[in-house]
Amino acid sequence: MKEQELNNRTGYKEQRNWYTITMMICTGFFLLMHLTFVGFTNDDVYFRDLAAMWDSVPALVVDRYLTDSSRVISETILFLLVQCPFIVWQLLDTLICILLCHSACVLLVNDKQKKENLLVLALFAIYPYMHVGSAGWICTSLNYMWPMATLTYALSGAMRRIRGEKIAVWQYVLYVIALIFTANCEMSATVLVFAGAYLLAYRFGRKKAEKSISSGCVYEIAVLAIGLAGLTFAMTAPGNGERTAMEAFNWMPEFPDLNMFQKFRLCAVFVFEHFVMIPDVPFFLFSLLLLFAGWDPEAVEQKNAKRIRGISCIPITIDVVFTAYYFVKDFLIGHKMNYDFTTPAIYLTEPYDAVIQITELAAFGIYIAAALYVLWNLIFPLWEKIGLIWALGTGFAVRMALMLSPTMFSSWHRTLIFMYFAFLGDSFMLMKLCSGKKQKSLIRAVLIAGVVVNLVLTVGLQIRKAG
Repeated sequence: MKEQELNNRTGYKEQRNWYTITMMICTGFFLLMHLTFVGFTNDDVYFRDLAAMWDSVPALVVDRYLTDSSRVISETILFLLVQCPFIVWQLLDTLICILLCHSACVLLVNDKQKKENLLVLALFAIYPYMHVGSAGWICTSLNYMWPMATLTYALSGAMRRIRGEKIAVWQYVLYVIALIFTANCEMSATVLVFAGAYLLAYRFGRKKAEKSISSGCVYEIAVLAIGLAGLTFAMTAPGNGERTAMEAFNWMPEFPDLNMFQKFRLCAVFVFEHFVMIPDVPFFLFSLLLLFAGWDPEAVEQKNAKRIRGISCIPITIDVVFTAYYFVKDFLIGHKMNYDFTTPAIYLTEPYDAVIQITELAAFGIYIAAALYVLWNLIFPLWEKIGLIWALGTGFAVRMALMLSPTMFSSWHRTLIFMYFAFLGDSFMLMKLCSGKKQKSLIRAVLIAGVVVNLVLTVGLQIRKAG
């Protein structure tokens, strides 16, 4: 009798709907976090005052298109939201977080009974959400988090097609709407182009597996085409040119005099310092997982096992060494108290600036090369390897494209969102290779620490503002 009861309990646990549990936790976590936000801040106040000066939102959006921005869809929503009570955005943005988590579960897990759904949420929950409020909660989320969610939703549809699932017409309609919204922001439109290129290459590159993939590639072509249309719309919008001139005057007057190498150097150093100047949990977790995967004999190709082990140590070493250096320099010696970043010196007139930037450029290049080498030599199927590398390359390329803009510094770290989610998505795949108990325990500890850090930074900042 006891044995039968035990079997019943075991069967119940195996059949538990972890997807539903994940969505419930996701709803509670992000709703409670959003309720701590203090309201209109920074650019949101400016846009609220601007909206009050106009009798018509469409007329305002057209004026913005001509003088400032091509993001006509997100700005239309923005000017409507800033005229509503702040709770409206809080609820809508919570729904966006739920959509992103749901889409990531479909994309990465696709099984309601697997605990891996919780892992998806845990990874999402360590993303430093304070970045979404860096220029104001409403305007920043509409330009970065919302396109990230709609992008993930559209890509989940592409993954369902690859799995051969039946998709209804109304679902395709929603996917296309998501694609159009994603393409209205320059950075996410660029990601769409990269994603569409990968999806088409995948379709044409897997001739032997074509029977398991739904016929035709119209949707994949639509992903690429809509992304290209979004980029074209942004590049031809008169307001974007006007804004670039204004931003150079206000934020980086040296920009017009910099050559391409100087712009690349500054942007690359700024990106690298973001991840090492202050301890960054997602970056550390990804580096740690590369180490675990490289040392797991069942996860790598054995003919190069020793070389892979050695190279897998490089990313975590670079992260720890530079983070330790800045911790000692800024916090222990410099008595730094705030969570903030300094920007790289534009002109290398001081020996220290030249040495540190050259060293960081070299370290960043070595980190990227080592990470790509390890990923390429893991036991994942060929197109999964390409997908992991493609995701990282896309996130990096999109952020580095800001070297063409005088806001490469002033846009702050919200523009790293696609790199962050590339790290998090790849980390999910790398975790599937970790089988050791000690490894799993350390991963759990890092995830818990990441969630705590996220809450302290995001919620703590709002509490201080409210006080």
